[in-house]
Amino acid sequence: MPGVDRELWLKRKEELRERLLSDLHIGYLDRDILDILLMFFKREEAFTISSCSGRIVVVDAPLPWVRRESTVIFKKHEPVKVGELEDVLRQDAVHVLWLVVTGPIIHVSTASLREAVRVLRIAREAGMKHSGILSLSKKGIVVELKTGVRIAVPLKQKNNLLVSSDKLSELVDIANKALLEGKKKLEKLREALAKSKD
Repeated sequence: MPGVDRELWLKRKEELRERLLSDLHIGYLDRDILDILLMFFKREEAFTISSCSGRIVVVDAPLPWVRRESTVIFKKHEPVKVGELEDVLRQDAVHVLWLVVTGPIIHVSTASLREAVRVLRIAREAGMKHSGILSLSKKGIVVELKTGVRIAVPLKQKNNLLVSSDKLSELVDIANKALLEGKKKLEKLREALAKSKD
């Protein structure tokens, strides 16, 4: 296993701290996860590379995991209203319109395997059971923190609705509950990070 180049790692940490502040300034950053990201940056051997606090999207794609031919039609990091989905469903689909709910995901770079294990322990304590180490290189050890929260439902194929309008509010309720379940895991992560020692 290649060792982490500390100098390179620290330089990257500073660059990504600046990018985080820039993203915050331009409104690109997910505000409800900001304090968690800053907690990671305060750790001596960790920083975040990318993050999402959980979201509800409608994507036009042959299948929800196919990125090459997909287009995001709608995206929100908070609960959605029935009217918002009704507006989306007035559009015809090139392929299939999928309602996709995903839980929080955070990628953390650590300077040591010991810190990677600590971060994993904190994540699992918070209920992020699908977390693991993604890669090891001179740039750092990348740990993915992830919940099992995920829903994908086909809504419309071409101009053919696959969900009846009277069932749409039930679907929205389920999607919102799943999103909020992911947000609860973020709250637990926040608490676990606050309790942990660097």
